[in-house]
Amino acid sequence: MSQQQSLNPARVLIADDDHAIRQLVCTIVRREGLEVDCVADGQEAIEKLREHEYAVILLDLMMPRVDGFGVVAHLKAHMPEKKPVVLVITAYADQKFKEVDPAIVAGVLRKPFEVADLGNLVRLCVHGFDNMAQPSRLPESDVVLRNLAVRTWDAAHEGNGNGAH
Repeated sequence: MSQQQSLNPARVLIADDDHAIRQLVCTIVRREGLEVDCVADGQEAIEKLREHEYAVILLDLMMPRVDGFGVVAHLKAHMPEKKPVVLVITAYADQKFKEVDPAIVAGVLRKPFEVADLGNLVRLCVHGFDNMAQPSRLPESDVVLRNLAVRTWDAAHEGNGNGAH
């Protein structure tokens, strides 16, 4: 861990209107030693985005006031200097999540998800892949999560190879 990382830990934003899921995801991310902001809707997420920069954003699509699509639109119009890794979390089996902007959203995780796998993925997204095991070592049990990690790994190593952000 670099001195800058220890002085200024990475920050993760979690936006989900389901209280139980939000608390679970916040606990998982905190256990990774990261700063976490947890909000219940898209409007609160946008307010937090105005206050802080985030390494990772975990975003539910279907929320009150402003939904996840509105948060993605806000990010597109007001992209921070350091682009966060945006992961959409959805329980919906329909294909509505395919409408998200792939230039903003790195991937989609389906509820329910494996707790340990989510922690691993957030850690990979925050710290980059250069110091981590390759995503092919993620459990075979979650093909979607594994494929997302592989795509994120590939994207991180296409350009300058400096990690996921």
